[in-house]
Amino acid sequence: MKGEISISDGLRQLPIRPVYLVSVEHDGKKNIISIGMFAYFSGKPTLVGVGIAPSRYSFELVRQSREYVVNVVDEELMEAVRICGEKSGREVEKFEQTKLTPAKGVNVKAPLIKESPLSIECKVVKEVETGDHVWFIGEVMAVHIREGYDWKDGLLFKWIGQEGFYYKIGENTGKY
Repeated sequence: MKGEISISDGLRQLPIRPVYLVSVEHDGKKNIISIGMFAYFSGKPTLVGVGIAPSRYSFELVRQSREYVVNVVDEELMEAVRICGEKSGREVEKFEQTKLTPAKGVNVKAPLIKESPLSIECKVVKEVETGDHVWFIGEVMAVHIREGYDWKDGLLFKWIGQEGFYYKIGENTGKY
């Protein structure tokens, strides 16, 4: 062992992880948040979850609406991921700011992101408080996929590291 380092420095050494855009709507207020906390919890019923800090604007929208859409991102959405991670929906309208197109879902009011290659409609079935984030565990109600999409062609990952980069499989796509 090399020795002990700070927890934050240690966690920055974890392998890359997928990045997602989560869209939500409540009482006519729409928002998009960039997240790295996504988990697959169950196959039957199909449950997935997103971890959101209570300080985030999307937190209250998800808590009140009890639904959200997980939108997979590819390299074409890298700038939108950056904007949605840096700006607050309290201050800017993110669909407008990112020039993304909200699309109507089948089973939820939360908008899908038309430009996303894969969108997962979810209804919250459980909240789990875990330190500085709350996991909203949602039952998957519908999945939408862009024709011809293959996750190996460009799923966007984030590597924290000291520099911080976005990757797609086998390729560094730029600093964030």
